[in-house]
Amino acid sequence: MFFRHDRKLFADVSRLIFSLIQEFYREVAGTSITTGMVIAHQTFGDMLRWNPHYHAIILEGGFDEEGTFFYIPFAGLEKMTEYFRKVVIRLFVEKKLINQSFEQNLLSWKHSGFSIDHSVRILDKKSQESLAQYIARPPVSLKKIRYEPFKGRVLFHTTYSDYFKENMHMFDAPDFIAELTQHVPPKGVQLIRRYGLYSSRIKGRWTNMPHVARYAPAAWKEEHMETEVNGQRPGLEPLPDVDRVDSNIYKQAWARLLAKVYEIDPLVCPKCGSEMKVIAVIQDSDEIKKILAHLAKTGRAPPGFDPSTLN
Repeated sequence: MFFRHDRKLFADVSRLIFSLIQEFYREVAGTSITTGMVIAHQTFGDMLRWNPHYHAIILEGGFDEEGTFFYIPFAGLEKMTEYFRKVVIRLFVEKKLINQSFEQNLLSWKHSGFSIDHSVRILDKKSQESLAQYIARPPVSLKKIRYEPFKGRVLFHTTYSDYFKENMHMFDAPDFIAELTQHVPPKGVQLIRRYGLYSSRIKGRWTNMPHVARYAPAAWKEEHMETEVNGQRPGLEPLPDVDRVDSNIYKQAWARLLAKVYEIDPLVCPKCGSEMKVIAVIQDSDEIKKILAHLAKTGRAPPGFDPSTLN
């Protein structure tokens, strides 16, 4: 709803995604590193339904100030999804799109509606081109539609949709035009944004960054470099066991980032300051209500908690 009426929100969340990944890399690597990212937002799902979402091409890691590359493979997507959910909801609160009561309501949902997928990887030029074309595609392919002038209808044919429970849909022509035009962006709105190493500002300095230029596409080298950058590969400095990074590193990183959202560290005891460990995760709503009711009765309710919400 908010994205439909304020397309500037797409830019805000796009910057938020880049900041999220950059902060995560910094926490895991233990130092500030420069990474690169291309983020595209799309408003459409199958059969032209309104379904705002993002696609991103992300560099797994980045360079430190000395030009050393830190390889940080993606992991801990559940924690990443939870962090993304909380910072987006907090953004909506800061913009006064929702109040704190509704914020708590959203955070209490068992199925948040947020998800992150990283199953597509760029392993060769073909996969690179396919992904780039996919994130820049228009709302509808002409191969999927057929106009029937006799009835004034548009037949939309696609793969079977679990959401619609069908693989084709017949639109009246005016309805089809209405569904399609809702995805036309306002004048001047950017659909694809580049950050970090891929931004125009830093990309213009690649010629002065041999550790980056060494891996630049051949077309860029032909245009910007008199000769290719030779020499050994820059020192790859992966974290311990690159293919099997200790999951605790990621858990601790996300715990620290989650703490920044509400300015508390969930793994530090508020009384003695000692580090705490998670011994159980309670998901049963009735049990949670009993615990919260007891804490409220004994005067130890969580900060900002309204006991009346239990009724």
